[in-house]
Amino acid sequence: MRNSYNRFLKGLFAAIFFLGITSVANAQKEQPDSVSAVSRVNMDHLKKYPTLQLSNALQGQAAGLIAIPNVGGIGYDNSTFYVRGLHNNGTSEAIVIIDGIKRPIDDILPEEIESIQILKDATAKIMYGEQATNGVILVRTKRGKANERVIRVGLEYGIQPVTRMPEFLDSYNYATLFNEACVNDGIQPFYSATDLEGYKNSKGVSDLRYPNVDYYKEFLRDASTFRKATIELNGGTEKATYAVTVGYTGSSGLEKVSDRSNLNRINARGNLDLRITDFLTASADVAGRIEKKDWGAVDGATLFSEISTLRPNEYPFMIAPEDINGRDGVTTDESSLIFGTSVRKTNNLYMDMAYGGNTSERYVNSQTNLGLKFDLKSLTEGLTANAYMTFDNYSYLRQQLRNAYPTYSIERYLDDEGEEVLRFTERKKLNLPKKQSISSNDTYRNFGWRANVNYEHSFDLHDVLAEAAFRYTTEEKTGNTQDVKNGTFTFRGNYAYNKRYFVEGVLSAMGSNRFSGSNRYFFAYAIGGAWMISKEDFMKDVKAVNSLKLKINYGHLGYAGNTGHFLYRTNWKNGDKFEHKPSTGGPTTDLVRYGNPDLKWEYSNELNIGVEGTFFNNRLSADVNYFREMRKNIIGKNTVKYAAVVGNFIPAENIGEVMNQGIDAQVRWQDKIGEIHYNVGVNLTFTQNKLRKSDELDNIEDYRKSVGRSTSTIFGLQAEGLFGKDVQLAGHPLQSYGAYQVGDIAYADLNGDNMINDNDVTDLGQSFPTTTMGIDLSLNYKGFGLYILGTATTGVTNILSSSYYWNNGLDGYSVLALDRYHPVNNPTGTQPRLTTTSGANNYRTSSFWSENGSFFRLKNVELSYTLANKTGKFIGKDFKFFVRGTDLFVLSGIKDLDPERMLSGLTNYPTYRTITGGISINF
Repeated sequence: MRNSYNRFLKGLFAAIFFLGITSVANAQKEQPDSVSAVSRVNMDHLKKYPTLQLSNALQGQAAGLIAIPNVGGIGYDNSTFYVRGLHNNGTSEAIVIIDGIKRPIDDILPEEIESIQILKDATAKIMYGEQATNGVILVRTKRGKANERVIRVGLEYGIQPVTRMPEFLDSYNYATLFNEACVNDGIQPFYSATDLEGYKNSKGVSDLRYPNVDYYKEFLRDASTFRKATIELNGGTEKATYAVTVGYTGSSGLEKVSDRSNLNRINARGNLDLRITDFLTASADVAGRIEKKDWGAVDGATLFSEISTLRPNEYPFMIAPEDINGRDGVTTDESSLIFGTSVRKTNNLYMDMAYGGNTSERYVNSQTNLGLKFDLKSLTEGLTANAYMTFDNYSYLRQQLRNAYPTYSIERYLDDEGEEVLRFTERKKLNLPKKQSISSNDTYRNFGWRANVNYEHSFDLHDVLAEAAFRYTTEEKTGNTQDVKNGTFTFRGNYAYNKRYFVEGVLSAMGSNRFSGSNRYFFAYAIGGAWMISKEDFMKDVKAVNSLKLKINYGHLGYAGNTGHFLYRTNWKNGDKFEHKPSTGGPTTDLVRYGNPDLKWEYSNELNIGVEGTFFNNRLSADVNYFREMRKNIIGKNTVKYAAVVGNFIPAENIGEVMNQGIDAQVRWQDKIGEIHYNVGVNLTFTQNKLRKSDELDNIEDYRKSVGRSTSTIFGLQAEGLFGKDVQLAGHPLQSYGAYQVGDIAYADLNGDNMINDNDVTDLGQSFPTTTMGIDLSLNYKGFGLYILGTATTGVTNILSSSYYWNNGLDGYSVLALDRYHPVNNPTGTQPRLTTTSGANNYRTSSFWSENGSFFRLKNVELSYTLANKTGKFIGKDFKFFVRGTDLFVLSGIKDLDPERMLSGLTNYPTYRTITGGISINF
């Protein structure tokens, strides 16, 4: 019977392992024998940040993690993750692994999460395959705990006032300055004195002749709202444990005229573990998110792009029927809805917002995990095995109804008697469809599986750990997008002697369908060691040191996360019809690209040296790491290698090299003074990368070479000032960017050829920060709590190139236009002269528009009071009342707009601070 039992176990394990029930290795262990560089996020801190996007809460939370926020509408302003900076001159984003598979972190709530770890070096990342080389954010969701019961309810509500909104001129000031722009360009002023007086005394947004619109005031509210509610259940017995989280989050938008955009989101997760026998445990996890978002006909991107560029006198919002009836063949009645527009527009934003229709967006995802865990100690003590399968489905549907009402442009001209006459020209006709139409319908599917065998054994002074794992994932999307398939086999071995000396080695075979033949596979390795210095005899009398460890590792990893499909193959497609003579001929066959069958994997050689320890009775903890990475074989097109006549038909090659190095550190001090407990921490990431090799000519001037500089270097012209104010126009080298005159930007002739052109561009700074920092403070006193998080960024340059800074052409003017230079009207001005043209000489990347983008932000504050139910008179065990705030203020040399999101409020929603209040109850 015993032999049959053993044979059954062996057969079952062999079937699971060798049939490929596969995927990711175990989460990085929080043990002193680790040789890896891993940062951990404090989950209590993360829950204090009210946000729709979890990615935004991670900024400043861990050493090595850089979170760059994006500009977007409600539910779309997520952050992009980087681990230890930029690794190549393409995609350097880190990946997020949630319960063993790559998943969006913004699809889950912080209440669902047990732990978040940042895997930073080769020995930590290698287990997660060919997309993990840029770094991994490893997330584990909560699992049930036997013989415990947790019931927690949370409620939170607040407002989100906007911050740092751009300001634009009214119609009178715009018209006055536009006349100046006309004169600057050598043409007659466009607006007469009568017009200017009319704009000064405008009746408002629907003044037929002299409209005056403050678009931000007319279309936007001062604040949006935030809503959140969660329920957590956790517990179980020795046979079965469960963890359940259900949450609701919601927000309302800033729209004032139309139906306010509204987002409602429900998250649900249930993780179940069942102990079937003494050697077999099964797990079944189900999670999902249902999101419903509704808004009018105009989304955030369109709304803000319009209100930041429309002239304040562009058109009247509405035209009264009596003002247009009978003119230019127009027939209306009192109930007609007639809207104004201009000769350069067909739409009317007010019409689109108030009457243009509606949009409904639905996003649904489901995630399923099924796993088995085998305790094989009956075969060998310390032997275990795991098998895990994941199924994810993501569905996105957008439906819309678009109404159109008549719009008319209004042109004024003088008749034969010199009287002003209005001419109305129809630009859009009435169109009122009855039903919504589907504008977008996409489905994504991810599938993954893994199997791993672990062996742990300790004897005498020796500790041995070994792990073999196989991982396979597929990512599918509807349409013509190519499926992504990856497989990784990994073996890890770890040995420790006397809990003092540690060595670890990892071998990995990675496979990807992005390559062909023998190049489809890449063999990676990592090796590391650690020395627990604090356990040495010579440290016994050093009372200030509780633990001190030195660690070092090196790895050779492959990367295929940024590689296109079929680059190894020459591709053709059916082209247009070719006619030898009318109605005679056939389709052509067009070349898509030349393939390169010898294309190889991009790879990384990485070194990490670190010191970590605790001191002064564990009150002080520190973890400092130096890292150096050489990324080679970066794939690109070597355009300088071929003649221009080749055009786009250049094969991809392994041509690039990037070196990235820096330091990340985390230091924390915790203690108490009387009954006040305090905890203060600082984490810092400093990175500096350098392009070592690319498709760049060797014989160009050093000042404009990309090689030898950061991959995020901004190249532009070196401004000397404004002609007529700072620089004499006469005798200056010729500038090749169109006509220029007094008031335009003068540029430096760096190569001395008496011609300013693209050969004079130079390094203006870099768009990616060199240093990011998080500083947090926690205070607790008799139930009162205070938490503060500040974030800082340095070493980044912003180019001020938005419509707020570039006042040119026929768009509206921001308040900065008042500071334009004019030798008579404004001789002390600092901005370029105004022009009705595109202003090609002025409005290009140059040091004139570069600004130090460094900043410090008060990122998050929570003030709370926890009331313990010591008397038992109430239902709950304890009650936590709190007030929270995010993005409360920012300090920066850039005062007009948000230095971290320079396009916020211009191309989409603005940056806003969040102020909420709520309660959390433990039962």
